[in-house]
Amino acid sequence: MRCSFVTHALFAAALFAVLPGRMAEAQQGNDTIRARDGTPIPVIPRAPGGMAEGAVWIPPMPPLEATLPPEGWEPVGYEQPPMPYILLRLPRTHITRAKFPAIDFHVHGRELTTPEAYESLIALMDSIGMGAIINLNGGTGTHLDSTLAVGEAYRDRVVNFVTLNLEGIDEAGWSEWMAGEMERGFLAGARGLKVSKSLGQGVRNPDGTFIQADDPRLDAVWAMAAKYDMPVMIHTSDSVGRFYPIGPLNERYEAGLWRYPGSTSGNLYASGPPREVIELARERMLAKHPRTRFVLGHMAMLYYDPGRLAALLDTYPNADLETSAAIQDLGRAPRLWREFFLKYQDRILFGTDGNQQRTIDDFWTPHWRFLETFDEHFYHPAQVRTHGGSPGHGRYNIYGIGLPDEVLRKIYFENALRHLPYMRDSIERQLAERGG
Repeated sequence: MRCSFVTHALFAAALFAVLPGRMAEAQQGNDTIRARDGTPIPVIPRAPGGMAEGAVWIPPMPPLEATLPPEGWEPVGYEQPPMPYILLRLPRTHITRAKFPAIDFHVHGRELTTPEAYESLIALMDSIGMGAIINLNGGTGTHLDSTLAVGEAYRDRVVNFVTLNLEGIDEAGWSEWMAGEMERGFLAGARGLKVSKSLGQGVRNPDGTFIQADDPRLDAVWAMAAKYDMPVMIHTSDSVGRFYPIGPLNERYEAGLWRYPGSTSGNLYASGPPREVIELARERMLAKHPRTRFVLGHMAMLYYDPGRLAALLDTYPNADLETSAAIQDLGRAPRLWREFFLKYQDRILFGTDGNQQRTIDDFWTPHWRFLETFDEHFYHPAQVRTHGGSPGHGRYNIYGIGLPDEVLRKIYFENALRHLPYMRDSIERQLAERGG
């Protein structure tokens, strides 16, 4: 969290220089800035009083209201440019494909509607060392039927999931209908269920409240997954910066989001539920359905709080994690997260949130570099690229965690095979083709 505070403060200091009178003045001779409400924000967080020298503490997240921009502030109205060149000569490991045939547990294959689309995807997979992918866009109804029919010939490389459809959840009989769609899909070859973040922060009850993961109408859905021992790949909550106000003290704004007056798309500060509401509902879901195996997308969106993430895994043995759209932040604290990956090596699955439009050098290779090497200060795999070319997760570089081979094998494919045992023959064949 230290880097986050420093980044906030340095960017704010730059704005003080270029926008005099628009931002609160930095206190002369002090190491704090003041938010709109007068709250002092330390440039470098201070340890609590009475701590012993050398003791370790964890700074708190800044309060939401403390990061509000000044009254009358407006976004700058221009795009952030791409990241600058790295003006350092640092060692780089030559790496073009995954060391082992990885199973990407988080891919959006909306284009997978024809044999040609499958062939094109598999050619890409072969070039980057991807053993198999999970297509989370299987859908329901006739879309699911066509997805499974076209994909049958490629099921040794592409796994299709049913997609939770929340349309009509307020109507009588929805729970039975959705559970029935899952059962029909599982019997026809689907191998899991995908749940998007619309659950928790998108779909609402008639009274305007957001429907959460512990809603009783979903009990039949989670139970159906348990009945067939199928994994639920669930994305709830969002990047923590999206819950903060739009302004110069928000890392996501600094990265290029919400750059124009009136632009608020994807920001939840004013229009969404608090992240704590979503996260606590998820924990209640996990506790209520211990026989259902959940894979929590994007490191459960707790990449900002490794202590809480560890507690979640320790408390709920039916929860695993996958890495998509989180490496961008994990790579900022490589030593800490390497220890986490080593400790929870049996609970983490590889995922990217990728698709066929992603480019190899810009997106796929940084994933391998992060997991396989100790390379330093390299561009992260930009999950969001703004119109100006800036990486929307953040304007920073990341560092590799250099996992040992026995752990890499678990992250890349062995943990996923626990959820998808029928894929084992395909992965073992690819391993043999590579020489083990």
